[in-house]
Amino acid sequence: MKDYKGVVFFDYDGTLIDEVDGIFELPDSAKEALSKLRANGYATCVCSGRTKQMSEAVKEFFDGYVTGAGAYCEIDEETVVSIEITPEEIEAMREICAKRNVVMLMDGESQSYCDGIGTKIYDFFKYVFDVQDHWVQPWDTEGKCKINKLTFMYENPEDAEYVRENFEEILELAKHIRYTFTDATPKGVDKGTGIEAMIKYMGLTKDDSYCFGDGDNDLPMVKVVGHPVIMGRHFAGLEPYAEFTTDLVKNDGIKKGLEHLGLI
Repeated sequence: MKDYKGVVFFDYDGTLIDEVDGIFELPDSAKEALSKLRANGYATCVCSGRTKQMSEAVKEFFDGYVTGAGAYCEIDEETVVSIEITPEEIEAMREICAKRNVVMLMDGESQSYCDGIGTKIYDFFKYVFDVQDHWVQPWDTEGKCKINKLTFMYENPEDAEYVRENFEEILELAKHIRYTFTDATPKGVDKGTGIEAMIKYMGLTKDDSYCFGDGDNDLPMVKVVGHPVIMGRHFAGLEPYAEFTTDLVKNDGIKKGLEHLGLI
């Protein structure tokens, strides 16, 4: 692992890209800013519910990953954390979900799987997150990788409560701020625990850590870093913990935020 001055964690959806404004690629201003940040000796890390594979479009700009919302972490291709949801646990949850036509996406460090490919709600999920076909295979695929995170998808908003009632005692649940999706990680695991493990592994202090986020599942992240920044469009619950609010993705929010922090 390289020796870094500090580390900056970036949420993906709503922070690096923004589906609300139709921005599905990392803006040029952010690419320039991230390149300068790395040149200045700081590690850049994706911190997302996405997998590393689902972040492949930006991989050239990042040194590390806190993916699966904290269940899988790596820096300079060294694995720091990998917490598994067992196949037995998944099969039990699939049975519960089938009773309400809730679709499950199962994310691993190198591949994702789904038991509802081709359903209306999965197609909507693909559209929202610009999911590429090779990222997701059927659940009955042989030789699957370990699973670190789940996403529950449902057409009926009331099924969010069904998911909560059945799984909140065994999983950490984070309802998507805008859509009928609920992310789930093993109990006690979130972006904050992943970040803390990364900071410790890298030999850095809390004051050496920074983050950019926008959603409700970023709350654990903004609570544990030394310098939390939130995007121009954000979940209001982040505001008490933010050092400041930067601009929207479409208005060069990443570049402006890094300049304000004095990191570039």
